[in-house]
Amino acid sequence: MLGDVMAYVVATLVTAPIIGLYLVYIITVKMTKKKVYALKLAVDWSLLLFMFAVHFIIMEIWNVSLIGMMIALILLTAIVFTFIHWRMYEEIKILRIIKGVWRFQFVVFLVLYFVLMFYGFASEMFMFTFGGTQV
Repeated sequence: MLGDVMAYVVATLVTAPIIGLYLVYIITVKMTKKKVYALKLAVDWSLLLFMFAVHFIIMEIWNVSLIGMMIALILLTAIVFTFIHWRMYEEIKILRIIKGVWRFQFVVFLVLYFVLMFYGFASEMFMFTFGGTQV
């Protein structure tokens, strides 16, 4: 019974990561009264939800797993951020780079999530309206 409830909650959060982002933000604001801190914490915690959501949307649309490409994108971003940080400050602060990469990835996966959702809806509507195969 409790396992089923947890499975439904996790499935909902992965399917609609915006809900997870909002919940973390609201709970943190209520506890700390700090909106900026709450937003940063919500972004940090919900990135994994957006990553899983993008992965599953890609699996649903094209039936292919791009986890390797996603990891390569993250590593490439980390390399670029490290190089830029080194050129600007000459001293590399690893935690600052990790935070920057993590939050940049949030923006990337947030945009990917909405683009893929739009594409998935448009593709399904096209198939429903005109029949045939997926675009």
